[in-house]
Amino acid sequence: MGRLEGKVGIITGAAQGTGAALARRFAAEGAQLVLGDVKGDAGREVARSLGDRARFVELDVRDEDSWTDAVRLTVDTFGAVDVLVNNAAVLLLSAIDTTSRADYLRLVEVNQLGPYLGIQAVLDPMRAGGGGSIVNIASTDGLKGMNGVSAYASTKWAVRGITKAAAVELGRHRIRVNAVCPEAGNPNMSAEFIPGNPDLSEIPHQMMQEILRAPEDSLPTSRIDDVVSMALFLASDEAMSCTGGDFVVDAGLTAGRYQPGAPGA
Repeated sequence: MGRLEGKVGIITGAAQGTGAALARRFAAEGAQLVLGDVKGDAGREVARSLGDRARFVELDVRDEDSWTDAVRLTVDTFGAVDVLVNNAAVLLLSAIDTTSRADYLRLVEVNQLGPYLGIQAVLDPMRAGGGGSIVNIASTDGLKGMNGVSAYASTKWAVRGITKAAAVELGRHRIRVNAVCPEAGNPNMSAEFIPGNPDLSEIPHQMMQEILRAPEDSLPTSRIDDVVSMALFLASDEAMSCTGGDFVVDAGLTAGRYQPGAPGA
């Protein structure tokens, strides 16, 4: 049996990147899935590749009616909602003094309001089913500061706060809520900020992890596959004791800095 055998899940932002990887792994572990995204053609192709285990729904996470339709489709098709993965997000790389109010609020609506509405939308079926697991994909930018990501980071810090408050509030319904904080994500989120808007999807993991600045003799392992494995663990019954947590997948980036010449070097 797969680790998610018998479970029904909703994954947002499932048309590409981390979301598509989550969909493939969850289906392989036995889950039945509804995949949501605003990118209809790509999302339908991911669902088609998974056969009868998956359906696609055009889901704008900013819109309550869109969430209602997604949850209704899930319950009508598969009979329950046991797992929600709030993965959909948008990125903005911009200095504070060049970030417009409109751009800031666009990130808030997708990255912060979206997961909040998702949690609200699945409450009734999860309570009716005796519990569930909500996994919010946050970021290491929700744990640390860095120039150029003030708007994005503010939404990911907020996701962590929502996660903890929801875990406390919903625990009595046996609903667990956790955050995954990866350094690795969909590389194409950054493409629009690079001249020429290149396709970054095939860049090797090692190249994408140069930001980690790991010691030369080590191999960074913060890959999308590791993020997916963490989300899978939290979605499964193996994590029944885990709620309200930040689960960091960053190859030690936020642990601190290696200092050559200091004791222990």
